Amino acid sequence: MPRIRKRFLIAALAVVVIAGTATGVYASVRGANSDGTAAGTATAGPNASISFSNCVSKRSDFITNDTTGLSTASTAYVAVPGMSKTITIPGSVSTCVVVHVAAFSFASGSGNLVFVAVGLDGTTANCNPSETQFSAQDVTFAQAHAYLCAFPSVSPGAHTVNLLFRSLSGSTVFLHRPSMEIEHK
Repeated sequence: MPRIRKRFLIAALAVVVIAGTATGVYASVRGANSDGTAAGTATAGPNASISFSNCVSKRSDFITNDTTGLSTASTAYVAVPGMSKTITIPGSVSTCVVVHVAAFSFASGSGNLVFVAVGLDGTTANCNPSETQFSAQDVTFAQAHAYLCAFPSVSPGAHTVNLLFRSLSGSTVFLHRPSMEIEHK
């Protein structure tokens, strides 16, 4: 991983990460930095934000789907086709997982929005922030968007990371050429 990118990641994680809805206070994250765990505790701040430092990520997994026109009208989260990746956390200590998402999206018409989230083993409960809005009431063209979320404490073993999306209003919304990078111990 390039040195500048690693510095950016560490700086970004040191900054308060905006929490999603109803995430509450996260449990403590224990362990020494040398084994890939976040230092200290994950603490809640104003507006249910969390902050943790020194998340060591030695591996980076990547997945992309070069398809345009991926769509859903579901108001509940559904998996983005072709955007599921299994990762393995080694050792015996929980660690952080950071996920970067990029895509371009389109939601035409008044009140139509596309929301994106990252799921880990079938849940979005521990990713912070839990979701982000990618598009709203687009008129002519899809636009590129990015999203960064972090799971502050993931146990050792195999885990499935999924990119998810939903429509706020139930109208058809689109995601094009999504990509996802997963950084972990």
